[in-house]
Amino acid sequence: MILILISTLSFAALAQDSDETAEQFTHTSWTSKDGVPGMVQALAQTPDGFLWLGTYEGLFRFDGASFDHIPVAKDHPPGSIPVSALLVTRAGQLWVGYAGGAGVEVMRRGRLERAGMPGAPGEVTMIVEDKDGAIWVVGGRGRKALKRFADGKWKSINERWGVPEDEAVSAVLAARDGTVWLATQTQVFFLRHGSTRFEATGLMISNGAGLAQDRTGRIWLSDAQGTKALPDFLAGAKAPLSVPAKGTDRTARRISLLFDRHGDLWGSTYTDGVFRIDRPGGAYAGPPSYFRSPDGLSSNEAVALLEDREGSIWVATEMGLDQFRRSNIERIPLLTSGSAEGFMLAADDRGDMYLTNGSRLWRSVPNGDPKFLLDLHDDIQALCRVRGGIWVAQKGKASKIEDGRITATVSWPDGKSVSSCGEDRDGKLWFARPAGNMLYREGAGWRQANLPSRRTPLDIFFDWRGAIVGSLSRKSVIVLDGPRTINLPESSLGVAGLTTVFGNAKGLLIGGGTGLARWDGHRIQRISIADQPWLRGVRGIVQNETGDTWLITNKGIARLTTTDLDRAFDNPAAPIPHDIFDEQDGFTSRTQNSQGLQVAIGGDDRLWFLTRQGVLRIDPSRLERNRIAPSLAIRSVAADGKLYPFSDEIRLPAGARNISIQYTALSLAIPSRVRFRYRLQGFDGAWIDPGQRRQAFYTNLAPGTYTFDVIAANNDGVWNQKGLSFRITIPPTFVQSRAFIALCIAIALLSLWLLYRLRLHTIAQRLRVRLSERLAERERVAREVHDTLLQSIQALILKFQLAVDEIPAELPVHGTLESTIDLAEEVLAQGRGRVRDLRITESGDDLERMINDIVQRLVFPSGTSVRITTVGEPASLNLIAADEIARIANEAIFNIWRHAQATQVGVRIAFSQTKLTVSFKDDGVGIPEEILKAGYRAGHYGLRGMRERAGRLDAELSLSSSIGTGTELTLTIPAKVAYARPPRRLFLFRGRQGESVD
Repeated sequence: MILILISTLSFAALAQDSDETAEQFTHTSWTSKDGVPGMVQALAQTPDGFLWLGTYEGLFRFDGASFDHIPVAKDHPPGSIPVSALLVTRAGQLWVGYAGGAGVEVMRRGRLERAGMPGAPGEVTMIVEDKDGAIWVVGGRGRKALKRFADGKWKSINERWGVPEDEAVSAVLAARDGTVWLATQTQVFFLRHGSTRFEATGLMISNGAGLAQDRTGRIWLSDAQGTKALPDFLAGAKAPLSVPAKGTDRTARRISLLFDRHGDLWGSTYTDGVFRIDRPGGAYAGPPSYFRSPDGLSSNEAVALLEDREGSIWVATEMGLDQFRRSNIERIPLLTSGSAEGFMLAADDRGDMYLTNGSRLWRSVPNGDPKFLLDLHDDIQALCRVRGGIWVAQKGKASKIEDGRITATVSWPDGKSVSSCGEDRDGKLWFARPAGNMLYREGAGWRQANLPSRRTPLDIFFDWRGAIVGSLSRKSVIVLDGPRTINLPESSLGVAGLTTVFGNAKGLLIGGGTGLARWDGHRIQRISIADQPWLRGVRGIVQNETGDTWLITNKGIARLTTTDLDRAFDNPAAPIPHDIFDEQDGFTSRTQNSQGLQVAIGGDDRLWFLTRQGVLRIDPSRLERNRIAPSLAIRSVAADGKLYPFSDEIRLPAGARNISIQYTALSLAIPSRVRFRYRLQGFDGAWIDPGQRRQAFYTNLAPGTYTFDVIAANNDGVWNQKGLSFRITIPPTFVQSRAFIALCIAIALLSLWLLYRLRLHTIAQRLRVRLSERLAERERVAREVHDTLLQSIQALILKFQLAVDEIPAELPVHGTLESTIDLAEEVLAQGRGRVRDLRITESGDDLERMINDIVQRLVFPSGTSVRITTVGEPASLNLIAADEIARIANEAIFNIWRHAQATQVGVRIAFSQTKLTVSFKDDGVGIPEEILKAGYRAGHYGLRGMRERAGRLDAELSLSSSIGTGTELTLTIPAKVAYARPPRRLFLFRGRQGESVD
């Protein structure tokens, strides 16, 4: 919504003497620039709060911010678009009347449906509902065009009902007692409740008359001859012989009437704007006050009137839509020019309020309105309250006024101007003078006060004890307390641009351009605009006996409780509950820049405020407050640019990314003050405060079901906490579905498994390479030893043997050499054994045979039984792994042979799909506990060597033993390392008896 015009007005003041004042209204106008369709002719409001407009372009609804077009019924006659009449029944049903012969349609389930009216008139001008729920339809442009719909049937109201067929009907009124009143072109008829025939009243009227019923039940009629209450025709009263020609303008034609909830009568004239009569009484209403195009009305062609549920009056015109709302601020119609000093005010101790403008003085007694008092001919420079009355200061002199009369006059020798005045607790009269000093009257003479600086004194105030408080050049505040003078500069107060002071029991409240300060005689506290921006430019402060503090600022008039204000000085950053009355409440001008009080309280507790353009008044006991919480509606839901019908559950297409939700609140009083909060449960963690924005946006929402909640507050902060909620479901796309996620997880797990297998393969391959290199190196060493060293030693032994053979046997040296040759052959045998050990494994195809060979070479004692058992399907071993296994087995069996003293030795070989296990068990003497803990015997390397070899195979080697019960050594090797190729099937676990060696 765009505000085209906001004006505060007093209807009565437009047509009557300026001393009189009446209710104040704020006027707002919408035209085509704001989206208003052309020629608004009818208005209605449904229970949900929407304002409905019948226009030349069709039916529209208005939520305070935008105008939405409503399509006609499916079988609507082509070309008949203009809507000329609207009705909302007591059941909340909307009836729509058309021009162009289209008849009537009814809103059902959110869509218009044809009402089946036979013989539709050329233009439906009015639709009303009577006490019994019957619908009356007026075709005001032609004759025989009054119809009634009841019990599902249409009836024409004609001469059989007592209605003349040669006259068009101007208006129909269904009274609360069931009577139906009828105004034709020339006369008035009524139909008693339950009757089927109208009765003529004999009252002759002008064409285009309007009818309305007031709160007492009286029927009022307005036409070109005037506005009047009808006699009690139902009780037999007769029509008057003549009608006074007063009231409505004679040029008026086609009048609509409306009584508002306060009892005021409103009328639209079709030719001369709108009029209002303040609570008409008696038989005839007084002259109405008008509001026309020059006053801001969108057009003088005003057609329809409506009072909405919040109390605003709406006017439909050919050019737009107008709203009149009662304002909490009343503008006093005093003169607004003629004074360079601006407006001034002061209240005497009787509660009379005095107002000045230029040289003129007005007085308002409690519960009254300002009345002109006198003209002092020279501009008034200051106004102040004193005992028994007020002082009015002019250049060089001052006059005391008591009970409306001048009772004393004083003057000062230099005749200079003053800017403010006041009387202290001792009765001394003080004047602040722009010349740079302050004078006070003592006895019959004048004395000058000693000021702490050369700054210019501008204003005089008082503290809670009645001591004089002065404002110096708006830079500091001084307190003249007897012989003491206390200076409070703005640097100490923390407020710049000091403009006003108010004294109460807790100290001084000091206002200025940047906030408020409080001085209690000892310390200074402050509230800055950095924490409370609404306190910018405080120009006046007053506190009343009901516990409220009122301030006038550049932004408007603020009200808060005095308790909240006192609490705020202790915690200035915390939010302060307050109300602001600004231009939308009738604050039509900014604060003055002149000296003196800018706000005062009269004896009736009404507050008076001064602005640059006039005097404003607020009655705290009659503040209008909108207590109706706004209803909420969803205007549209869109996803990726496509609109979806609204319902409690909306299912969007899979993969919807950009979601837009347009919501609204139906509070029409001041739409710009409506506040919203929303949240999307499942996405938003807390309420979102968008201020006045009526749209929510979400992008890239995950699939799922969400609940959208929205709440709103009206212009006075009354929240609809229940709000409105609906569910939004976004199905997942395939890539967002659980199946896809499960597939991704499976692929990820498979990838990890493959990576793991690849890692195992890589490790095994590296082990094989390293073991192959070692095996190749051992074989090379074995060949070199065998082909060089051992062969050379063998040749030497042969040569020595030949030499020995030449030496006689009886010589001692022969025996010595023979012994030496035997020792050399023994060494050669050991060398061959070591070479054989280097090449212990020739093949990995038969692990059992390889272990059996080791057992056979060691030659166990005859009392020792060795049993080798194989479990599972034997598999070919990796040659490198087989070599390491053989060496571990060789060491294990050798240790049993050498140390165990066992009678039973068991070797168990277990082939499985995941591992190869070889265990060696005996029933010998066991291994001491200290060796088990250490993991080796000092000076021996057999156990450590086996663990090192197992580590190279990525295998596990475990050892368990106890003294006297034997020892068990188990070697477990992963299948990937042990086997020459991966197993192709599960092993069949079976055992076969091994060979026994005795």
